[in-house]
Amino acid sequence: MLASACSTTPIPASEATPVPSERLSGLQSPPPGEFTTLVVTRDQGFYGSACDTVLSVEGKEVARLRSGEVARFYAKPGTIILGAQTSAMCLGGLKEREVKLNPASTIRYRISIDSSGGLDLSPTAF
Repeated sequence: MLASACSTTPIPASEATPVPSERLSGLQSPPPGEFTTLVVTRDQGFYGSACDTVLSVEGKEVARLRSGEVARFYAKPGTIILGAQTSAMCLGGLKEREVKLNPASTIRYRISIDSSGGLDLSPTAF
């Protein structure tokens, strides 16, 4: 039970708080033609809540998420590298995933932190 108290827990994107515009820095408008919607939600919970998670697409920062927040992005279909890493002096490291963006679809990912401080970026149904 103690270990689960130190992990974050998933939150549905519909219940998460939107990331404020001042912490969004890219892919906020749909590109011309076909596009994919990418929804990234950071788990809620106390563990790791003192640090932002920096989200990047192709190595370029697009947002800074805090515990229990969600951000939506719009990108052209294709394959991208989606990355998440903790800011400042926090544990967690960098996680990157290759993500295939299909036209006219919504792709969902979640950022979680486990009881040992490990950061993860994974597909989700939430």
